[in-house]
Amino acid sequence: MRGASKWWRTLWRRRVLRSLLKGYAALVLRGRLWDGRRVPSPVGRYGADGVRVLPLAVLGDSSGQSVGVLDRHETAGGYLARRLVSELSCSVEVEVLARAGVTTAGMARQVRALVGRPERGVVLILIGGNDVLLPTSLKRASARLGRYVRELRAAGWEVVVGSCADIGAAPALYRGAAVVATFRSRRLARRQTVAVLRAGGLVVSLATGVFRHSPGQLYCPDGFHPSPEGYLHYFRRIGFGVVEAGRARLGLAERSVGPEDRVLEGTRTELRRLAGERDAYFIPAASRGGVVMRRYCPALDHVHEPEASVLLTSSHR
Repeated sequence: MRGASKWWRTLWRRRVLRSLLKGYAALVLRGRLWDGRRVPSPVGRYGADGVRVLPLAVLGDSSGQSVGVLDRHETAGGYLARRLVSELSCSVEVEVLARAGVTTAGMARQVRALVGRPERGVVLILIGGNDVLLPTSLKRASARLGRYVRELRAAGWEVVVGSCADIGAAPALYRGAAVVATFRSRRLARRQTVAVLRAGGLVVSLATGVFRHSPGQLYCPDGFHPSPEGYLHYFRRIGFGVVEAGRARLGLAERSVGPEDRVLEGTRTELRRLAGERDAYFIPAASRGGVVMRRYCPALDHVHEPEASVLLTSSHR
């Protein structure tokens, strides 16, 4: 009886929470959003046999799941796997644990699924949009993200985090909600950058203004999630950080600090300022006592496009 009573209480709470969230969504969103049921799975192995295999796990929310695309090669897992194969001459085993609607607090289950595994590789985390829209504590969310990164790093994973993008640019949001979302997005991105770098993760800045200039092209029909073109804009940038992490995991030679790179102090003020930098990613450099900021040139993105011949060679689904 006690177990049945507990089950009913849990079910009632979930129904109440679902009703509250629907009411809240009606206040900030102009219409219904796509969910993750139509997203094709990129799970499986990419690349040739007989070479080293690099696990790639994608964690987070709808951005990691790539809600808004209908081709597996346009998802985060599919695009980044092919890019790793092309640039590092390895095979890549893709797993996607990201789920639409997840907050930073709800991502704990995804992290637990990876910690303790014998095979370790690169983790990409895309999280924050739901924390921005819901009345949650951004300070607490970024602190949780830092703890996740420390856990994964201690377990032997290389971790890459794309800092929170400007959620307020989405045309699906009502004007007042969009203004608040932009403010909270920038604030969360700053806090995420500090927390992740201090925990030993690599951060890719997703700060950009292009989504405001071309919303019809860069958002899918629901006006909230990116379109394939919108995701490609993000994934090209994230790819620089994921390849860097892949090199480290495979024990390949590190890129030396070049004249275009900057070694910055690791103070909280300096780290928070980095979140607004565009076309850059940041690597914690304990040996140098700070952070290495590396620029990339979006105009040369085509040079880094993964080869079309890199296809999914085996799938678990």
